[in-house]
Amino acid sequence: MAHTKWVCGWSTPSTILPQHVCEYFKDMTFRYEIFPTVDGSALRIHLSNLHGHEPMTVNEATAALQDGPMCIDTDTLCPITFGGSASVTLQPGEEIISDPAEIKFSAGQTISISTYFAGLTEYYCGHSNNSKYLKKYMSHGNYAAAQTFPWETYGDLTAYLYFCAVDFLTDESVSAIVAYGDSITSQPWPDCLAHRLFDLGIRNRTVCREGIGGNRVLRDYTHRIKKHWGVRGVERFAHDIDRTGADRVIILHGINDIIHPGINNPLCPMSELPTPEELIEGYKTYIRIAREQGKKVYMATLLPCPRCMADDGIREQIRCAANDWIRSTDLLDGVVDFEAAVWDPGDHKQMFAEYDSGDHLHPSFAGAQHMAESVPLEFITE
Repeated sequence: MAHTKWVCGWSTPSTILPQHVCEYFKDMTFRYEIFPTVDGSALRIHLSNLHGHEPMTVNEATAALQDGPMCIDTDTLCPITFGGSASVTLQPGEEIISDPAEIKFSAGQTISISTYFAGLTEYYCGHSNNSKYLKKYMSHGNYAAAQTFPWETYGDLTAYLYFCAVDFLTDESVSAIVAYGDSITSQPWPDCLAHRLFDLGIRNRTVCREGIGGNRVLRDYTHRIKKHWGVRGVERFAHDIDRTGADRVIILHGINDIIHPGINNPLCPMSELPTPEELIEGYKTYIRIAREQGKKVYMATLLPCPRCMADDGIREQIRCAANDWIRSTDLLDGVVDFEAAVWDPGDHKQMFAEYDSGDHLHPSFAGAQHMAESVPLEFITE
């Protein structure tokens, strides 16, 4: 069957990396493992210097099929070019999509993307996240075309550096689901949803993850120490959900607007605590933008969070008001009730112990799996 449609098969937001003692790197190769839920015959990668201060140059990029742990099948290795060139330089604020790279793959067949930076490069633009399913690593030197990285120079990597999406050339019936939100979405539930699709034999949907830890709907941060929490949601939403071939978005966002403000907090004073009406207006902005892009919109209820019980209870009132609105509005195509999926049956203000990571905010891996399983099948297939 001829593949005729480009669809985003994997993504991560382009944002600012956490403050680090090292502000630059050079002569380094980064390798990222991508799990496709569809078949394809080519790919192209997205690079982003959207938030950078300085030009950055990728000197070589490659794609290959995985052949065992941290090992690629060199017979499948193909170069990734940019306007016919092996290297590309992006100025601050610029983004680029590579030329198509011909590589045949099947759903579930891991793909490795490697990028090599020869010169001194600002450690600033990218995204840090974690999940049981994510694997990314690095090495000093140029190993973009190497079967493996030398153990002497190998290192685990926390960030995606200047690399933010992969499009697949695939079947015309395929479309992408965008999972949008904060750290809960930056963690495993979207990966669990992708694996659920794969396990069910659904071969016409991909999952793109656009979650940023610490991110808020209404406000962002001006201080460097917190800038990695990203541009406020109402500002980044249109850009981040506009992934190739995406036709729907699942939104789980708002808990940080409620729990971040604090008394005598110089970075986030109590004056930044939104009213329920302000948070809901943010949600309405999301819905309007998604509709303008022709997307179906599903919203998820905010998870139980004991931190909302602090102070005089106003935070919990805001969380409950937001969930009540999500459940009752007629502006959505559907509601994903993540709150009910993970709450303690005996106390709906608490997360069920098995589903709690231990910080009473983020779900455990079992919780993330249960969240993914709770998404109504018709929301992701019809």
